[in-house]
Amino acid sequence: MLISRIASAAIGIVYLILAFYIGGWLLDLSVLGIALIGMYEFYTAVRHRGYNPVSWVGYLFIFWLFGSITLHLSGFHAVLLSVLVVAFFCLFLTVVSQRWNLLDACLTVLGLIYPGLAFMSMILLYRAADYGKYLLIFTLFATWATDTFAYFTGLGLGKNKLCPRISPKKTVEGSIGGVVGSLVTGIVVGMVFTHSYNLEIGYLHYTVISLLCGITSQIGDLSASSIKRFCNIKDFGRILPGHGGILDRFDSILFTVPVVYSYYLLFLS
Repeated sequence: MLISRIASAAIGIVYLILAFYIGGWLLDLSVLGIALIGMYEFYTAVRHRGYNPVSWVGYLFIFWLFGSITLHLSGFHAVLLSVLVVAFFCLFLTVVSQRWNLLDACLTVLGLIYPGLAFMSMILLYRAADYGKYLLIFTLFATWATDTFAYFTGLGLGKNKLCPRISPKKTVEGSIGGVVGSLVTGIVVGMVFTHSYNLEIGYLHYTVISLLCGITSQIGDLSASSIKRFCNIKDFGRILPGHGGILDRFDSILFTVPVVYSYYLLFLS
């Protein structure tokens, strides 16, 4: 179990490095692939609970959104407007068909936002500016540092439960350790980017982004655990040996990348 977990993680890291280095269509198609798999895992999970999301609407929307982003056909505001259009369309389906109800429509929209649109924000952040690639890499490092530091701090010092109803093993001490780990890692990575690539983002922004990643990555982890408990499943899938599904592995990133992209739009663009 441990060997397969390490092996799949190593392969995934190597592939991500290659995708970031080459960029372009390799990165775009990779994000589209994991977005579709993540949406499939989400829709399958809620079906396990007895709901019937209109999944084909979600898939069509993601293909349209992917084309709009990669071909520069629409801006971020148009993306948000499109989500509203899809939401109204799903509600319309509940009126004209007895196959779907209001909850099915809501879960369809939720699936195209989380994880669909959340994954697409990786492309948006990568293309945001000349340093977008580095900002995305920074976000991934800060997110992974949060998970790693939280795990080992909780293992060694954890005494007080954080959210026992959702995730019994997580502790307050581990959560604090995760935020500190994200902050330390973010400052170190920021120093490397500043001195090696002459990025003038500024240490204040690196610090704030690190803190945001340290907090939101844990919210993403807990949110995924909450969804799995609601759907009465252990993992979202089995595509990654030792890790589960795409949503099990990227649950934190699904929250940190959209938040960092929003921060970029507000304070860096």
